[in-house]
Amino acid sequence: MIVLGNGFDIHCGLKSSYSDFFFDRFRSLFCEEKESTTCIEDLEDNLSERRRSILSFISNLRNQLNFEPNDNNDCDYFKRYKETYFSENNDITRWDLFFLFADACVDKSVNKYEWQDVESLIFDVISIALNAKSTYKMHYVKDVQIGPYEDEGIKLFSKIVYYLSFTGHNTDEEIAAELLRELKKFEHSFAIYITNQIDLNQTHSGYVDNAIKLYKDISKYNRSNKGSVSDQIDVLNFNYSLDDRFKDILDREIDDNRLETWSNIHGIAHHEETPYYPAPIFGIDSHGIVSRKGQSDLRISFTKAYRVIENEINEMRSSSGYAGKDLITIYCHSLSAADYSYFEAIFDENDLYYSNCKIEYYYYPGENDQEKLIKRQEAITHLYNLLTNYGDSLSETHGDNIVNKLNLENRLSVIPSE
Repeated sequence: MIVLGNGFDIHCGLKSSYSDFFFDRFRSLFCEEKESTTCIEDLEDNLSERRRSILSFISNLRNQLNFEPNDNNDCDYFKRYKETYFSENNDITRWDLFFLFADACVDKSVNKYEWQDVESLIFDVISIALNAKSTYKMHYVKDVQIGPYEDEGIKLFSKIVYYLSFTGHNTDEEIAAELLRELKKFEHSFAIYITNQIDLNQTHSGYVDNAIKLYKDISKYNRSNKGSVSDQIDVLNFNYSLDDRFKDILDREIDDNRLETWSNIHGIAHHEETPYYPAPIFGIDSHGIVSRKGQSDLRISFTKAYRVIENEINEMRSSSGYAGKDLITIYCHSLSAADYSYFEAIFDENDLYYSNCKIEYYYYPGENDQEKLIKRQEAITHLYNLLTNYGDSLSETHGDNIVNKLNLENRLSVIPSE
């Protein structure tokens, strides 16, 4: 079994990192002189000014509204803002503004973000908007100043989330429904961004050609095993790029028929005019989000498990499970906590503790000696945390010893991938 993370696409030349996408997104929405910008740092003055103008717009609008005591009749600030500054067919969403302000309020520069930070930020936004009592996933700056407005990072961000998620009578049900609708629009913008970089018909150069070559390396392809019945492969792809049509490309280009299934667990990037494929989803981890005392936690509809069902992603997946594997190869996946549930299910299916199943984890090693040391420590820590978390889920009292057991049986490998 091969599990592909975003490192696969980046290695093959796709600009699919968080900073690549948001540079393109922020530049198109908030920057007038697009030709002079080459990286997200070049946008900082534009983004700072846009944040200041949004806060001023909301403040001025609030001053124009007449409030009655205990009245709850705020306006839809985002809708008013969009009508004032953007054309009717512009695809800006509430989430674009959440991410815009997060760039100032979160204690992390946007060019350092990973995709799990998007998931963490979604969790924080909906928790704030729905007044859910949860520990925040992101770390926020102690103090932030945007124009004349100054406050603690989390307090200012919470105010922004409140105003930009306000709709109708502002009931929790209305907020959750609107934020989910807006998230789907945001996901579609991401799908278009990815799709515009891929041409599945161009197989002898560019992204698809690189993907073929890298797949051959990961799958240990050679002329003697390309048709082996005993060497069957299943791919679980966390990316939104290649889909199961890649099976036909591999069969045609390298005559490799070992690939049994190719599944995109979080949907596939596509244009509207293409044949139907479930759209990409961004979701949050379901751990800690449960229904209590007959009342449903509205954040459930933002979890990955819920959204996979809602988007009917399973309807287009050919795999019915991944049991009986002798090798699980994980290629450049962040192994973030938001995806622990998937790995837990895979390990359960393969009875990881008692079976002979091996795990190999490929990671990007960096360029200089210091970076190589740090990257290796990070990779081992990510795998260690994943396995110890899985051990905690086992009923056996020795579940906390799973890493030692896998080490003793020589079933763990952490491999640098140049």
